[in-house]
Amino acid sequence: MALGRSTGRRAVTLEEGAAPGAPSCPACGEPLFVWLETEGWGPREDQVVDRCENCGLAVTRGAVPAADRAVAELLGETNGAPEVTIRAANTASLQAWLGAENWAALRPGQTALTPTPKAAELLLARRGLAPRRIRFLAGPGMASMWQTLLNLLTFHRDFAAEAVGRRLHPRGAKARAAYVIDALVTVLAAVPTALLAVLLEGAAVLTRRGGVIEITAARGRG
Repeated sequence: MALGRSTGRRAVTLEEGAAPGAPSCPACGEPLFVWLETEGWGPREDQVVDRCENCGLAVTRGAVPAADRAVAELLGETNGAPEVTIRAANTASLQAWLGAENWAALRPGQTALTPTPKAAELLLARRGLAPRRIRFLAGPGMASMWQTLLNLLTFHRDFAAEAVGRRLHPRGAKARAAYVIDALVTVLAAVPTALLAVLLEGAAVLTRRGGVIEITAARGRG
């Protein structure tokens, strides 16, 4: 039975609350709802990210894959193996909630799909794979949390990486001023935000809300 939202008198199903023609979640089949609407992300300007309120899977609007394709994206090069270990950003993490559109895991060129442990389990089950172990990785999670915190302070997302890679080309007085400000903020805030990232992500890992999950799964449940 589908989960529902309370309207005061009765709970409506997710199907009833969804917009007409809303795409379905490739993991559980429930409708997707708008999660994030972003602006000023360069190649991601005006990007919309939808999320399933049942299993938590998030996917970029217009890039919702079919279930089989979603499984293939999740498995990557391990697709077809009887035992797999996959790593993915966790949409149900503290840093995803804290960062929202500034979450460091939302980057161009990466997969449009970010799961939760529940969504990943549902997708893996389509290939007969059952999770044997789910880990919340502290090191990668802290790095992602650090970048997320910096993104909350700068005009440009992932400023340091973009600047080092010479992918930022400020034109005009305002753009150049923002670039200089971001450079100063990044230098001054690097150490304090790194310490805060360690504390926040450490707590998130302990409460199983870490930003990076590693799942080992195999066929069968034996």
